[in-house]
Amino acid sequence: MNKVHFILGVHNHQPIGNFDFVFEKAYANAYLPFLEAMERHPIVHWNMHTTGILWDWLERHHADYVDRVAEQVKQGRLEILTGGYYEPILPSLPDADKTGQIQKLTRYIRQRFKTKPRGMWLAERVWEPHLTKVLADNGIDYTLLDDTHFLSTGMTMDEMCGSYLSEEQGETAVVLPIRQDLRYAIPFKDPGETVSILRRYTSTSGHKALVMFDDGEKFGLWPDTHHHVYAAGWLENFLTVLESNKDWIVTSRISDYLGTHVPHGRVYLPTASYSEMGEWTLPAAAQEVLTDLEKRLPAEEKEAGKRFLRGGYWRNFLTKYEESNNVHKKMLRVSGKAHKAIESMKTSGQKPNGKAQKILDNLWAGQCNCAYWHGVFGGLYLPHLRQALYRELLAAELQADKILQKDTIQVTHEDFDKDGRAEILVESPEQNLYIAPHNGGSIFEWDLRKEGINLQNTLTRRPEGYHKHLLNFVAHNGGTDSGRVKTIHDRVRVKEPGLEKRLSTDWYRRTSLLDHFLHTDTKIDDFYRCQYGEQGDFIKTGYQADVVKDTYPQIRLSRLGSVWNGEQKNVVSVEKTLTFSGGMGWQVVYRIQNVHGSACQLWFGCEMNLAFSSQDQQDPVEHFQQAQYVRRDHGHGLSLKILFDLPTDLWEFPLETVSLSEEGFERTYQGTVLLAHARITLQPGQVWVRSWRAGVQPE
Repeated sequence: MNKVHFILGVHNHQPIGNFDFVFEKAYANAYLPFLEAMERHPIVHWNMHTTGILWDWLERHHADYVDRVAEQVKQGRLEILTGGYYEPILPSLPDADKTGQIQKLTRYIRQRFKTKPRGMWLAERVWEPHLTKVLADNGIDYTLLDDTHFLSTGMTMDEMCGSYLSEEQGETAVVLPIRQDLRYAIPFKDPGETVSILRRYTSTSGHKALVMFDDGEKFGLWPDTHHHVYAAGWLENFLTVLESNKDWIVTSRISDYLGTHVPHGRVYLPTASYSEMGEWTLPAAAQEVLTDLEKRLPAEEKEAGKRFLRGGYWRNFLTKYEESNNVHKKMLRVSGKAHKAIESMKTSGQKPNGKAQKILDNLWAGQCNCAYWHGVFGGLYLPHLRQALYRELLAAELQADKILQKDTIQVTHEDFDKDGRAEILVESPEQNLYIAPHNGGSIFEWDLRKEGINLQNTLTRRPEGYHKHLLNFVAHNGGTDSGRVKTIHDRVRVKEPGLEKRLSTDWYRRTSLLDHFLHTDTKIDDFYRCQYGEQGDFIKTGYQADVVKDTYPQIRLSRLGSVWNGEQKNVVSVEKTLTFSGGMGWQVVYRIQNVHGSACQLWFGCEMNLAFSSQDQQDPVEHFQQAQYVRRDHGHGLSLKILFDLPTDLWEFPLETVSLSEEGFERTYQGTVLLAHARITLQPGQVWVRSWRAGVQPE
């Protein structure tokens, strides 16, 4: 009888910083019932990748589950794959961290499951050609990639039925395509759909194999799937169908298939990920162009379009989102410090062992991919996931700096974000403050090192390609979705009414000490929605930076720019001097001068964005003549106080984004915006001077 191999696999993962109740829900709704179903069908062989993050949690909370997985491995039914322990995007890491992450998970699998993993899961299937050698160097025989990777080489879907061999610098590794048609069919369509696809690839030799390897969370955690997959019996039915057709459907562990069937040929794959990721990496306007092109293709050309129409690739997120680039470059900087510290320990005769591993574990945990990007998945829009990365990276940095004996305030000029322009980095044992002279002379990172908190961990409101879907959905459906179980990519759900009214976008990055000159008619709601008249040219422009080293470092930032007041234009000088003393805080002194032009009335505002753990208000609030601003943040365990030299008017409002996740469209608090503002009249040559001090104390 003609046969075909069916390779079924699940990838289970929860990110660093996710809430414990989410781990527990995923376990109860997806991981455990899936394993129980597989135990009831011993004929079915399968494959699993679970991240080190999740294995750690399971060992602490449900060790019996891990024991049951080990029993499946012992029985020869289940193959466990390795990968980066903390689920990083491997191409984005320094080479030493690539190897370290892979080897850490490989050691755990060998010790816990008594087996040497032959295959590796790539986070988000982000592939770059040099990874072939990385796999080979780490003793990995194979990895799995999406059919998108293969189709872009000119291959057809009919060739997505086995394994191929890739090569880099003479080293080889096997790559297997994951089929999108199976990913979309399982578990959303009748099992007969999968059977029909498999039947088309049977042969007398049975050398063909079709792969469906996808998120384990789709089997119970994704919206509406728990009832569909378990209560309504989809998975039980699916596994029964596989068993009843065992005479021609051979469910296989990947290594078993590779051990009996040679690769179909050699292939060189381009940089890619799955097709949806390629779309998500594009700017909103480019996404619309790509979507429009795909829609305009005639039905008979859809497959050709799938082969040759594709978006960007994962690293585009580092240009699309400054916040993503920020944490990535922070990670690279901390990685350099960490490895330098460990090398220093070795050269001084110390045994690094436990201390070195602790630094590396914090560093590697800070490389967990989820908060580096955004699509339907991806956690960049979730502040607690971004903050978790900073917590881990700051812990690694603090330990490394102790070993490197960096115990004084240090000021350095370097191109932190790798855009060709130098930033000013002020670092002390208590805090880091990073300043971008070329971006309005603003503070873009404020780290409380021992607390593991970046108080500048906010997110700018940007246009996203799916915002039009929200508007169209509300206009045509009234915010009501059909009850049919769908894939994440097909469904539309709005988690609260009126979200479309909250859609605002910013034309500048939300950092601190941004210098505004407002139009006289500006209302707080205009500023909140970022739809106001900016009369100056001090945002997104360069400042001259001078470092003055007295008792404590001072950074003087100055710009000679223009301010329009009706038809009148004045040349105005803005000088702000930042002083950094011991502890966690800073002081700024503003000096604004009417350098050229007649007497003028200016409305000056200094914007500060602060990443508190939760919001305490829903709408913009005006404060008049405040001597201080105090915010107690119980989530972060700290209290922030800003003391003004003179009573000051303040605008305060939450910075909120409207984004799309697997749960639907949702509003997320990203931080609090403060605008300290004053209306001032300056005669020619006259100077206006104000100052305030910001400080943080643990609660």
